[in-house]
Amino acid sequence: MSRGSYRTTHQRASRRANHPTNDMKDRKNRPLIYAANRFAITIAVATIIGLLIGSVIEAFTISPEVGVRSFAAAALPPIIITYSSFFSRSVKPPEQALETNLYALALSWVLVLLIVVDFVNDRFNHSIPLGEFLISLTLSGLIYFIKRLSLKSRLSCAYGILSGFLVHVLIFGLPNN
Repeated sequence: MSRGSYRTTHQRASRRANHPTNDMKDRKNRPLIYAANRFAITIAVATIIGLLIGSVIEAFTISPEVGVRSFAAAALPPIIITYSSFFSRSVKPPEQALETNLYALALSWVLVLLIVVDFVNDRFNHSIPLGEFLISLTLSGLIYFIKRLSLKSRLSCAYGILSGFLVHVLIFGLPNN
């Protein structure tokens, strides 16, 4: 790295540290919007958690073996992501992610996720815990990235998750856990 680029990078970092972030500005200038956005993030995470818990509970009503396999599938992604994040702290998401792309990606992922969960559960009667694994993977990924993304990126993901869930409800009805 050249000396000039070091200065430029260092100057930008110090300017960012001295100026309040957009998150702080929104909190002070628009408290209702800030609260609504935080609520949207909470509801998105709660929706994924609810889908996961409902799916595992339904698997236990079928049989204890199916329930244990479902629980194992739900527990595997958080274990893997926690392990990998602990040992690979150098992995960082891109600085500037396009919020529109994150919204579309989250909406599409949740819509496809719920369609796959419905199909697998109807077709295989919970004998393959793919739905639980994918829901848990989604939740684990969301929790992993929630502190590493900007507020706008987190909001894009949260609104995409909520939109995908609502599109699924509009087209197919409530998910069949």
